[in-house]
Amino acid sequence: MAVIEELPDDCGACALCGKIATTKCTGCKQVYYCGKICQRKHWKVHRPECKALAYKICSTTDLGNYLIASRDIKAGEVIFVDNPLVVGPSSVTVPVCLCCYTPVDGSYKCPKSGWPLCGPTCAKRVEHNPEVIIPAQCEAQFEVESFNEPCYLYECIIVMRALLLQKTAPQKYKSLMAMQSHVEERKGTKIWEAVQERIVDVMKKTFGIMVFEAICPQFDFSDETIQKIAGIMDTNTKEIRLAYADVQALYPISCLMEHSCQPNVKLNYSKNFKITVTAAKNIREGEHLATMYTHALWGTIARRDHLNITKRFWCTCKRCADPTEYGTNFSTIMDDGHPMLPEDPLNADSDWVCKETGKRKTAYDVKIELSVIGKEIEVLMDKGSIEDFEEFIESKKKVLDTNHYHMVTVKHQLLQMYGRTEGYLIQDMTEEQLQRKIQLCKENLSVLQKLDPNRVRLEIYAATSHYELHLPLLQIAKRKWETGKLSTEDFRAALEEPYKCVSTAIELLQKEVNEMLPEGQLLLQAKDTLEQLEGFMKTVGCQM
Repeated sequence: MAVIEELPDDCGACALCGKIATTKCTGCKQVYYCGKICQRKHWKVHRPECKALAYKICSTTDLGNYLIASRDIKAGEVIFVDNPLVVGPSSVTVPVCLCCYTPVDGSYKCPKSGWPLCGPTCAKRVEHNPEVIIPAQCEAQFEVESFNEPCYLYECIIVMRALLLQKTAPQKYKSLMAMQSHVEERKGTKIWEAVQERIVDVMKKTFGIMVFEAICPQFDFSDETIQKIAGIMDTNTKEIRLAYADVQALYPISCLMEHSCQPNVKLNYSKNFKITVTAAKNIREGEHLATMYTHALWGTIARRDHLNITKRFWCTCKRCADPTEYGTNFSTIMDDGHPMLPEDPLNADSDWVCKETGKRKTAYDVKIELSVIGKEIEVLMDKGSIEDFEEFIESKKKVLDTNHYHMVTVKHQLLQMYGRTEGYLIQDMTEEQLQRKIQLCKENLSVLQKLDPNRVRLEIYAATSHYELHLPLLQIAKRKWETGKLSTEDFRAALEEPYKCVSTAIELLQKEVNEMLPEGQLLLQAKDTLEQLEGFMKTVGCQM
């Protein structure tokens, strides 16, 4: 029989007696009990349900702990729901509110600690957080010098919150400390030294951990423990991209899922960052459950290098093994119009070869070339005009495939600029410019469909393209109708396509309930647009 696990800051109704309960069945982590007596009495009822879990935890020497499907799972089925053990701001971030994680300007500060916050409501919610309580013990007041660049103090927040779980939620702390940390491999490395300088020393000298340690000697605040927690965070946390900043969170079950550049599960986040994990396709019994640890819109070199640096492994999934990335040429570079691909995409040092011209480039040269282009794009994103974006695309046609990930990134930004930039507002755009926006949307949608057919990781990009596509389609139809080039009957029919575009965007994002995420914000915008569009369509006699 599964034992119960205490979760002091989580509660629910006991499955047997209905009383408020703070313990869960460790077999499924879904059912609450007020104690072992109720759990034993309810076990005969719960056992079939517990055994019917869609996943189970396995372990091997090579992979460590991982999840597999314990039975066949249908696409769209919820596999499990996972509450975070700890949440915090991204380690590299401009100053943000410690509650809602939106950027702050210093106009309001926490009365106890001086942290810049949104206002009194957020201050009330974080008053018991360790980054507020601990400095208050030594009457420290934080001073953030700049609000326009990353602040080193935020690197410590999630580590400190995790460290203090040993006092506030011991069972969560126990679960956290059982995770993979790579602490032994990190000892003596530059990573270890950086953590010591930027996290351990800052927590002791600036945050006042040593004062709190003296007050609470029964808890472990040693350098080794802080280093281990930092290692656990580096290895297991999930980066969650919000609309204006990023957060990182650590999950007890989700962290066990493997990586794949073509994952078979989809993640949705609630407002309190609870994860709902659903099957992105039909999953057979025994199949490993996989999510994605890196960015789906990066090419193979960038993804594999990132995983090697941050997670200490080289990805060998089907997407990485295919030099064309499912026929998209998402990483393909060009030699005077001819494609160049790596001889062995799973070998980071493999030469790149053009079969038509015979030209070769070393992996190092390709990385440098792509890095230079990446820096150009950073400048473009910051200050570029529509003309600059178009010029970039034209100038790179000889060195990058039209579907190369650098090109897709630029096109994705450009398709949003058309219709929303001064001088290119949708009502002012020429027919040619409207057609260009349509072309960009359709090109990106074609690539995204091949890369992510199950709509697992790229739904926000697909939804954006669908949403943006409705604008020029609607504008072209309205102009023709208003000038008499399109009959009212044909105009009604023409409105079906933009209506479908907005509806598809909503369908892609229907489970994105967290309005702090870009997906959640786009969903609200699309719903509002659809309501307005439906109202307009009714006025011209469309049958809804």
